[in-house]
Amino acid sequence: MNAIDKITASLQVVFAPLEAKVLADSIKWAEGRVAAIAAYHQNTPRGGCIVTRHEGMFAAAGGVTWYKIFSGRGKAEIEAYMVKNCAALAEKRNAGIAAKLARAGVTEVVSEEFTDTVDGFDGVFIVNTDSGRKVVTVNTIVAGGYNIQCAHMRILTKVK
Repeated sequence: MNAIDKITASLQVVFAPLEAKVLADSIKWAEGRVAAIAAYHQNTPRGGCIVTRHEGMFAAAGGVTWYKIFSGRGKAEIEAYMVKNCAALAEKRNAGIAAKLARAGVTEVVSEEFTDTVDGFDGVFIVNTDSGRKVVTVNTIVAGGYNIQCAHMRILTKVK
């Protein structure tokens, strides 16, 4: 296992609880958006300006894209979509971190340390690279909220 794979594997272990939290929060958020769409339909009289109706439906859903995802789907289908979406985001995140480490020329992990924070974790890796010893920092927070967007992780990776 090379150094990049070792860092990626360590991060996957540390990311697992956060990914579970993000998934649970995303499903809860989606259920709230579906309920908001239903409430909008129930409380909005028929007729009137179609543009205004659509703007209200899209706002209740969290945007046009989310409205299209939620429309006509049951709870199980929406949960399956959220699971697939979170897994795809995790894969993209891991590929991005690995690419950054490859560009930095990481050859060996000297040490690693993780610290839990209120909304994520901070990781510090001391690594050897093609151009000498460097420090890789990984900072995470769980972001997202009720009417902004569904829960997701923000990750900052720096190589110094």
